[in-house]
Amino acid sequence: MFEKTLSDLIQGLRANKRNETEYIQRSLSEIQHEVQQSDMRQKSVAVDKLNYLHMLGYDMNWASFNVVEVMASSRFGEKRAGYLAAEQSFHQETDVLMLTTNLIRKDLASSNVMEISVALNGLAQVATADLAQDLLDDVLAAMGHSRPYIRKRALVCACRLVIKYPEGLREFVPLLKDRLDDADPTVVASAVGVVCELAHANPQNYLPLAPKLYRLLTTSSNTWMLIKIVKLFAWLTPIEPRLAKKLHGPLSHLVSTTAAMSLLYECINTAVVGGIIDVQLPAVDSVGREMDFAELCARKLQLFYESRDHNLRYVGLVTLAQFQKRRPELVAAHYDTVLRCLDDPDMSIRMRAIEAISGMTTRKTLVGTVKRLMSQLILSNTVALQQANAKPYTMDYSESNDLQAMPLIDASGTSMVTAQGSIVSQRGDADPDVADNPEYRLAVVEAIISMCSHQTYTNLTDFEWYVATLADLVYIAGVDVDERLSERFLDVTVRVRQVRAFSLQMARRLLSNTHLVEQAASVGGQKGSNALMLGTAAYLLGEYCELQPASPDDTRLLLPAGLTKLPADQQGMFVLAAHKVYANWLGHVSEYWNADTWEQVRSVSTHMQQLLSERILGNGTFNGSVASQIALLPLQTSSRVRLLVESLKLVSVTTSNMTETAPPACLELKALFKAYELNPVSAVAQGKVPVPDTLDLDTFIGDAIPDTTSKVMPPPSPPPKQRTMSARQRKEPKANGPYYLPSVDDIPVVELKLDNKHKKSKKKSRRSKHKHRSPSPPPPAPVDIAGDEDIGSTSK
Repeated sequence: MFEKTLSDLIQGLRANKRNETEYIQRSLSEIQHEVQQSDMRQKSVAVDKLNYLHMLGYDMNWASFNVVEVMASSRFGEKRAGYLAAEQSFHQETDVLMLTTNLIRKDLASSNVMEISVALNGLAQVATADLAQDLLDDVLAAMGHSRPYIRKRALVCACRLVIKYPEGLREFVPLLKDRLDDADPTVVASAVGVVCELAHANPQNYLPLAPKLYRLLTTSSNTWMLIKIVKLFAWLTPIEPRLAKKLHGPLSHLVSTTAAMSLLYECINTAVVGGIIDVQLPAVDSVGREMDFAELCARKLQLFYESRDHNLRYVGLVTLAQFQKRRPELVAAHYDTVLRCLDDPDMSIRMRAIEAISGMTTRKTLVGTVKRLMSQLILSNTVALQQANAKPYTMDYSESNDLQAMPLIDASGTSMVTAQGSIVSQRGDADPDVADNPEYRLAVVEAIISMCSHQTYTNLTDFEWYVATLADLVYIAGVDVDERLSERFLDVTVRVRQVRAFSLQMARRLLSNTHLVEQAASVGGQKGSNALMLGTAAYLLGEYCELQPASPDDTRLLLPAGLTKLPADQQGMFVLAAHKVYANWLGHVSEYWNADTWEQVRSVSTHMQQLLSERILGNGTFNGSVASQIALLPLQTSSRVRLLVESLKLVSVTTSNMTETAPPACLELKALFKAYELNPVSAVAQGKVPVPDTLDLDTFIGDAIPDTTSKVMPPPSPPPKQRTMSARQRKEPKANGPYYLPSVDDIPVVELKLDNKHKKSKKKSRRSKHKHRSPSPPPPAPVDIAGDEDIGSTSK
């Protein structure tokens, strides 16, 4: 008589804020007692309270059976409470769901419309694969109900069931097709929504519905239904290209006349994705002028990314990036508008603007776009500016002998690395914290690299500016783009001969930055430490060292302190580059040999021996016993260090006494690396080189070397006598065993007198036993599995 209602429970929670947990525990104890009562009304109230506590985070799985009891109530109010609790608490693993099959089937067949409705809602939420298989026919029958209200809910429920039970699509799709011709427009809208939901996974199955969808597109005025139909055609048009020409008229009419921005966006997106903008048919705008449909879409799309609504700007930029791939000439006119979106305080809009602006960049706009993006990287908290009283500095690359690393940015925001087109940025109204996001900074660097290297540097006119930009990004990126920068730095230097000398200057300045080298060495060359970029710089400085005045000073940069802390690949690059620079300088000074040159060679060779000893070998001395220290180095490094050590020993021996002419070894070391010029050749070009007829690649030049690595030698077999004795020894313990039988004939057989039928079966079994044949298993029963390719044919 005195049980609490749901309202009492809520009022009690508000009145017991300080001891809310204790109050809830007391209430749960009362609910556990109430759900055990036979009074269905009291049990229904308890389930209502329990459902409310479940929404607050308390478990009610222990009352699942009681919920099913309330669902079976004959009163609609109590039944609705039970279904609501089941929708909130039941899940796919709830064990009492198997008890609800007949209960739900009974409610679906009820004459009460409200009971059918609540059963459809509950089944759609708690359906499992087994429930979907058992109750799909009942739900499909409800799709033909006389009430539109029930037909709508049955459509949505059947959609949930066929997702759980895909085999039911065979029966569901024909009925769904009939509902597209329903007399009630709300049922038609529900059917279109169901088709849109199912076609998202596999639109091929719903291509036969295109005629009915096209009729609805041209006759309906329901905006939300038109949005779903247009979205459906965006998936169907790539499958059936002939739909593009058919949809040109209706979509151009909607684009010109509709005032709904959501419908306008779907129409433009469908026209772009489905290739409808490529159809050569005129369109009419809102004032009656004929124009190209693509131009009409571009004008309407401008309304989105010029809007103050962030959502409209976002979707407009997303569609603009797709539009640019098909008709770039129409998008180029909106370059300035999209460029302003790069300063938007919303990072998602900035990301979409970067994606759009990357495809809009041309030769004329490339430099300005890159400067705009790099200014955002510079004017952020990630990059530390120089002090305000620092003297502004403009770098002059003619000062090639100055190898000291200069500050990157002065107080005014001017880049210290780029010489031509120095970056001078103004902090605008944009939030500077957006540029500190690592995801955004990575997108900016990727966009800069992509724009500059587009179609093998088609948009580039100044390669020195591009190389200087890559060097800038080493300092201001603030994210791990080491691999991408090193790839681009190496690629442009190898491809463009005219920029190699300038690339060497940039490589020299990177290696002269002791802070950059020490940072890479301190973390062992991990990601984000610019170790790959430094290794590329060292490789270029050694590979093209003849393009710069020969100087032994570069060897100090190529044998830095902490070199052994870098990865083994990078160590090998540094050592090999130092060897090339040393050999190039040695060959150069040998051309004007004199006493001063002889002393300089001796001094430089001794200095390199000290650098190797201190920074690589680690023993402080350079003598004949360095082989043990070299053996401890990684394989990629040890071979190149050994080659350099032997070269230094050769030079020391040949220059031990002053001679009138340079020793031949000094000239031959240069020829070791520069005897032939090996130009890069692409894999495609290598495949086009014809193989000479006289070239035989199958015959060995000398005697064939036997491959013993892949053969497993068998173990040596014992002598025959030993093997025979061991076999005899193995038989002796068996012969002495109680269960040993020397032959099959010695097995005792007892003759049994049975009738002929049994004798026949016994004889047959003996025959099968002698033949050692096992009975073959029965053939498997045929199983008919409906695949996705069969569903489309049945729906026609």
